[in-house]
Amino acid sequence: MRRYWKRELDADCKEISVRKKKKREKKPHSVWGKILLLRRKLDRSLALIRAQMARLNARINALQEQVNGLQGGSSSVIAFLRGKLNTRVTIETTAGSIFGTLIAIGEDHVQIAEPNGSIVIVPFRSFLSVA
Repeated sequence: MRRYWKRELDADCKEISVRKKKKREKKPHSVWGKILLLRRKLDRSLALIRAQMARLNARINALQEQVNGLQGGSSSVIAFLRGKLNTRVTIETTAGSIFGTLIAIGEDHVQIAEPNGSIVIVPFRSFLSVA
């Protein structure tokens, strides 16, 4: 916005007038132009989605490698649990804590006899901690 002094007034006058710039009229888009504009927006959106999917696939692959590494390391968990066989243990799992006597160790699970007499089978992948 430009401001101009009003020259027709006296020299000691401090009044300022404002002239607004005329806005240019936008030309209406033709139907074909609108279709091309929408196509460009769609192409841009698809490119962003492809890039995001590539990043997510890379993260999924990294997490899968970590899970495979943890499953391969179950031999150390089995060795640790063999020392606790027929003793009372508390296992924290994703579903909650389990308290009881460790009675059996399988390839990918353990069996625990709870104090009320029920037997619980817990897979190693559900373990959070063992005490």
